[in-house]
Amino acid sequence: MTMDFKSLFRPGILATRPYTPGRPIEEVQRELGLDKVIKLASNENPEGPLPAVIEAIKGAAKDINRYPDAACHELTQKLAAHLGIEPASLIFGNGSNEVIDILIRALVSPGENVVFSHHSFIVYPLTTGVHFECGRPVPLAPGDKHDLAAMAAEVDDKTKLVIVCNPNNPTGTYNTTDEFRTFLASIPTNVIVAIDEAYYEYVSAEDYPQTLPMLRDHPNLVLLRTFSKIHSLAGLRIGYGVGHPDLIGELHKTRAPFNVNLLSQVAAMACIDNWNEVAGRAERNREQLEWMETELAGLGLDVVPSQTNFILVRTPGDAGKVTEALLHKGVIVRPMHAFGLGEGALRISVGLPAENQQCIEALKEILS
Repeated sequence: MTMDFKSLFRPGILATRPYTPGRPIEEVQRELGLDKVIKLASNENPEGPLPAVIEAIKGAAKDINRYPDAACHELTQKLAAHLGIEPASLIFGNGSNEVIDILIRALVSPGENVVFSHHSFIVYPLTTGVHFECGRPVPLAPGDKHDLAAMAAEVDDKTKLVIVCNPNNPTGTYNTTDEFRTFLASIPTNVIVAIDEAYYEYVSAEDYPQTLPMLRDHPNLVLLRTFSKIHSLAGLRIGYGVGHPDLIGELHKTRAPFNVNLLSQVAAMACIDNWNEVAGRAERNREQLEWMETELAGLGLDVVPSQTNFILVRTPGDAGKVTEALLHKGVIVRPMHAFGLGEGALRISVGLPAENQQCIEALKEILS
């Protein structure tokens, strides 16, 4: 017996292509028979978790037969104290991805829309595509940064949410404090503005907006941050949102029970207890990022200045071919076809010094 299952699904589901992550190291090793492979494709922190995080996970492992604290109470209290906010202003998710999904599911009804940049985090079009095809993407401005004025112009009486990724993934660019304040002032107060700050801790630009104090004057603002990047918890998936307590309280209604597992919670608390390590991690990343930017520009590539832990470059030809050639040399990077940035666009994450050196040497051989 056969059945047409596609007839059961909404058009948005049928039109959506599943998210394709960067290829795992083990897969490339098996496929190409390589002993050593480095991964510079997924914007992970190559330094790995802190020893205190590992010890916290070990200590909690004996309790994984129990459900975690569904309210993340202890973690909420600890992070709220660190940020200087009310505990009721926080919501945690299985990565900040889930908080984005919660926002869309909670706010958007059929016929309503979400505005975001077309060349930004690919989860935005994926999530809005499966939720009533509600996405309203806007092209980037010259310089590969968000066109905030154009995004504001797309907001209408059916817009429920605007998402701004700052710094932006995959371009590494950012919008300034003045630009963001002007943008916020132009958005109606009944439209939620979510600013995705997954790479917040890596930023060194002095005119980057500090959004936490803006919450006082903009109750429609929500900040999204994560422990996946600088804190090295990508494998445990934990992120959070900060917003007005009344808004966050409603969002909790759509949060799945026990959405943040036990080990993620204790690992995040260990990160907070050792927040003094963040500055050193950011500094080491900046040193390597600037070295790589110089080397990549020296190879004749178009390098987009970055405020993150990755670099967007444009090659003269097909980035897919460059990616494949790098794979055979044991280096995994990410072509940007799926992000709509053109066939020559390539994203390279910052690795450890030896990994970055290996990547540059491999590119020299390929491009020559």
